[in-house]
Amino acid sequence: MSLLGVAALGAAGYAGMHYDAIGNFLSRPAVAETNAAAPAPADTPFLQHVKQAGLQACSNVFPGLGELLTNGAQYSVQSTWNTETPDKHAVQALVGMNYATEGYKGAAAGVVVAAPTGSLCEGSMVRVAPFTAPCADMPALLPKGSKLANNLAQISVYELPDGGNAMLLPTGDGCAVISVASVTATQGDGK
Repeated sequence: MSLLGVAALGAAGYAGMHYDAIGNFLSRPAVAETNAAAPAPADTPFLQHVKQAGLQACSNVFPGLGELLTNGAQYSVQSTWNTETPDKHAVQALVGMNYATEGYKGAAAGVVVAAPTGSLCEGSMVRVAPFTAPCADMPALLPKGSKLANNLAQISVYELPDGGNAMLLPTGDGCAVISVASVTATQGDGK
């Protein structure tokens, strides 16, 4: 059983594999770089916000990260962007999620940010999910090959096998699991 599912943006687009207990709940973040064209993203609120904003830059990265963040959840999104020159600035989404999976039932929160950097777009997503189990129990549930990379005060930071990080934040008797993923890709054509 593992705590985090796997999702990555790859050279062919979006790829995913999931761990048994949690299914599609938490993405095991991955760092990916690609110059290949991604398939057309699903018609999600993230894609709708890209269209509303008139974004061309990051039109593939922003919805892709949003899909990874919210996979398996019911969610609401609030996005912000520069209305005058959206392709020269970051686009950001605040996301409230509700999961009802076998491995996790409850709320989670996330942030997606994507910004143009020359001919590329760089983006990140962060998900925070509270668990009732203590943080001491969480490392055994992380994907095989995860390694403790650092301790930042009382927060353990794990490097995950395919990139990205998981942070374990003690919350009284429970643990908030913070997953982080980043991606760099060519800017979308807005189609």
